[in-house]
Amino acid sequence: MRNHTRKNQDGMALLLATLFITVALVTLTVLTTRMINQKRQVDLYGDFEADMYGIESAFAQSKASLESGGNGMIGVTSAAFQLEWNELPTFDSPGIEPLEVPGLPEVEYFACDIDWQDDGVDNNGDGMIDDVSEMWFHTIYAFARNNNIVRTAEAVLKGANVSVWNNAIFAGAGHVDGSIKGNCSIHGSVHILGDHVPEGGEAIVVLDMMGASLIHNNYGIGAGPGPALPDYLRDRVPDQPLTIVNGEIDQATLNTVLRVKNGLVSLNSASEVGAADVFGNGLKDTVDGTFSNDGWTGQRVADDGDRGDPSVVFSDNGWDEFYDLGNKVPFPVLDDDWRWPAQVQCHELGYAWEGEPGSIEAAPDGTDYLHGDFFSDMLSDGNPYEGNVTISVGTDFYLNLTQPGSAPADRVKPDPANCIKGDDYIYYDAAATVMEINGQIEINGDLVFSARNDRTLNYTGRAAILVHGDVTVNTNLLSCNDGDPNDYLRSFPERNIIGIMAEQDMLVGQSAQLDLMGAFYAQGQISSNKQTVVMGTFVAEYFDMGNQVPDIYQVPALTENLPLGMIANYPILVFSPISWREL
Repeated sequence: MRNHTRKNQDGMALLLATLFITVALVTLTVLTTRMINQKRQVDLYGDFEADMYGIESAFAQSKASLESGGNGMIGVTSAAFQLEWNELPTFDSPGIEPLEVPGLPEVEYFACDIDWQDDGVDNNGDGMIDDVSEMWFHTIYAFARNNNIVRTAEAVLKGANVSVWNNAIFAGAGHVDGSIKGNCSIHGSVHILGDHVPEGGEAIVVLDMMGASLIHNNYGIGAGPGPALPDYLRDRVPDQPLTIVNGEIDQATLNTVLRVKNGLVSLNSASEVGAADVFGNGLKDTVDGTFSNDGWTGQRVADDGDRGDPSVVFSDNGWDEFYDLGNKVPFPVLDDDWRWPAQVQCHELGYAWEGEPGSIEAAPDGTDYLHGDFFSDMLSDGNPYEGNVTISVGTDFYLNLTQPGSAPADRVKPDPANCIKGDDYIYYDAAATVMEINGQIEINGDLVFSARNDRTLNYTGRAAILVHGDVTVNTNLLSCNDGDPNDYLRSFPERNIIGIMAEQDMLVGQSAQLDLMGAFYAQGQISSNKQTVVMGTFVAEYFDMGNQVPDIYQVPALTENLPLGMIANYPILVFSPISWREL
C-alpha cells in the first residue's frame, strides 16, 4: 500500500513539474516572440524613419534643381525616361540610379518632377489644359528605400520668378531720408530691401504710405471703384493673368506681393494694401502675400507690442509673415557679374551664344565679365557716345553707334526673321512722330527727353540704353507697332520696349504729367514729381514719389521681354510647397 501511494505521489510530482516546465516554455516562447516582434517593429519603424531622410533629401534637391533652372529630376539619368501620371516609377525602372543619403549609405532615394504647364493634363480643374494658370506649378514625387522598405511622397510646389523686374517697384535702401514717401498708387508687387536700416538697430520707416496711397493686385475696372488703367494704355499691354478666387474662375490678377526685408511700413490716411474681395467683379482684390521682418506702423495700425496689427492690409497670408527670401535678391549694380537672361531673341545677339540662364561670361583676361563691361565690350560694339544727348519732341534726331556719322537712310534695321541684329541706333523722325530704337546704346554723359507743347514720343523697336550720368524724362514714351503711332494694340512689351539704365539718378515728369512705358533703372535715385502714369517697372536704390499721386502699373510680361543688356535680367526662382502627402 505504501509503495502504491509513493508511486502516486511521484507521478503527481512529475506531472506538476512537466506542467510548470510547459508553462515556463510557453511563457518564454511568448515573451521571446513578443520581443522579436517588438524588435521587428522597432527596426521597421527605424527603416521607415530612415526613409523619411531620403524623402526629405529628394524633395530638397528637386526643389533646388528647379530654383537653379534644372528639371527637378534627381537620381534619374535616362533622357528617354518620362513620368506618367498613371504610372509612377520604381527603383527598378529604367533610367533610375538612386542616390545615397550622406551618413546613411543604406538609404537610397530619387525624385521625379512634373511641370503642370506641359504635361497635357488639366491639373487645377479649370477646364483648360496647360494654360497660363498652371504656369510655375510643379508636382514632385520623392522615393526612398531602406532594407527593402520603400516610401513614396508627393508634393505640389508653386514657383515664382522674384527677379527685381518682376515688380512695379524694387528699392535697395528706400528713400535717401529713410523711406519711399508720397501718395503713390501702385498696381503690382513692391520689394524693398531697406539697406539703410542698421542690423540690430532700431527699425525705421522704409515705405511711408500717405493720403490715398495703395498697393493693389489688378488694373481696376473702368466702371468700378478705385483707380483704373486708361484704355489707351491698357490696350497696349497683354491681358492680365487669370486665377481662381473662392471658386470664381477667370479673375484678373497681377500676383502682387509686398516684401520688406528691413524697416517698417507706415499706413496712414486712406492708404491700403490690397482690398477686400468683391464677388463677381472679375478681379482678384486681395494681394497674394505680405512679408515683412519689422512689421507695420502708422495711423491705421494698432500697437500690439510686437510688429503691429494693420486694419487695411488685405492679403492671402495675413500680415504677420516674415521676409522669405534671405539674401537671394540683392540690389543690382553695374559692377555685378554679367548674367545671361532666360531667353534671348536671336536677332539681339549678333554672335553665337550657348550660355544657360543666369550663367556668367568669362572675359578675355580670364576674369568674369562685369555687367557694365560686358555691355560696353560685347553688346554695344565698344563704341559709346561721348557727351550729353538730348532728344526733343519736334526735332529730328539720329544717333548710330554701329555706323557713326552715317545718314538715317543707311541704318541697318533688325530682321528677326533672319536673326539679323541691326545697328545700335536711335532715330527720331519728327514728321512721323516716331522714334525708332534698336540694340544696345551707351552714353558717356546725360540723357534728356524734352518737349514743349507736344509731349509725346511714340517709340518702336527694342533697345537697352546705358547712361553713365543722369536721365531726365519730360516726354510721354508710348509704344507703337511698326512705326505707326495709330497701331498700338499689344505693342508693349513683347514687340517694343525701351529699357533705360542711369548710373546716377533719374528724374521723371519734372514739369508735367506723363505716360511712360518701359523698364527704368537708376543706381541712385528715381524722382517722380507729377501725376505720372508708368507702365512697367522702376528699379532704384532710392525713390521720391512726391505728393501728386503717380500711378505705377506692373506689366507681368515685362520680365520675360526685357531688351538684351538690361541689368539683372536673369531669373531668380523660388518654389514654395502648397500641399504634401504620402502615397
